[in-house]
Amino acid sequence: MSAEIASVGEIESVVQLVRRNGRVLFRGQNVNKPLLPRIARVGEEKGISYEEVYQIEQRMLDRFKRESAPLLGGFRPQSDWDWLSLAQHQGLPTRLLDWTANALAALWFAVASDPPRDEENGVVWALSVDPTNEKSPSNTENPFDLRRTYVFQPFHIDRRITAQAGWFSVHRYSEERGRFISLDRNAKFKRSLSRYSVPAHVFSRLRGELRVVGMTQATMFPDLPGLCADIQAECIGSYRSPENI
Repeated sequence: MSAEIASVGEIESVVQLVRRNGRVLFRGQNVNKPLLPRIARVGEEKGISYEEVYQIEQRMLDRFKRESAPLLGGFRPQSDWDWLSLAQHQGLPTRLLDWTANALAALWFAVASDPPRDEENGVVWALSVDPTNEKSPSNTENPFDLRRTYVFQPFHIDRRITAQAGWFSVHRYSEERGRFISLDRNAKFKRSLSRYSVPAHVFSRLRGELRVVGMTQATMFPDLPGLCADIQAECIGSYRSPENI
C-alpha cells in the first residue's frame, strides 16, 4: 500500500497491515522529526550538556511534585513512573515520548495543528512492539537509571492518559554517544517502525473527517481547556493544539 495517509479510511488499512505482529503503538506528528523526548530536544536546541539536562529534569520534576498537590484532587502518584507520566501529559519536558494504542488518536495529533511550514507533511508512526522492549513499571525501579530504552503503559492516573489510550517510550541517555538516541535510530526499535506521510494540504479535511468519527480536542483533552479549544475549533475553525510532546 502507499506509505501515505490522506483520509481517515486509509488509517484502517495501516492498522490491518501492522496489527499482524501483535501489539502496535502509534504516534502522530505535524512535522517529520526524530523520535526524541522533549527533554532531549530542549537540550540539543539550547546546547546543554546531559549532566545539566539531567539536573534540570530533576529540578522540574521535584518542583512539580511539591506544587501540584492542590491541583490533584487528593490523588498522589505512587512512584516516579507515575510522576513522570502525569507531568508529561501536562506539558512538562521529560524523557518520555508519547505513543497511543489508538491509530485515530495518532492521526488526530498529526493534523490537529497545521505544520509550521506550508509544504511540510505530517507523519504517523507505527511501532510493532517486541515483548523484550516492553516494561511493566515497578515502584522499586528508577526510570532515570534504566540501562536501555523501553515502552510502557502507564497507570491511568490522568484523564488525558485514558482518553488518548496513552503509552510512552522512556529513553535512556547513551553515555557512549553522548546523547539520547531517537527511537528511529535505536537498533532495538528501528526495524519495528513504519512511517506514513500525511500531506499538509489534507490537514484541514482530515480534521473534519476526524470530527465526524468523534476525534476532537474535547475528546482528546477531557478538561475545560480542551472543551474551550474544541468549541473555538468548531465555531471559528481555528485549531489550537498543545504541542505534540
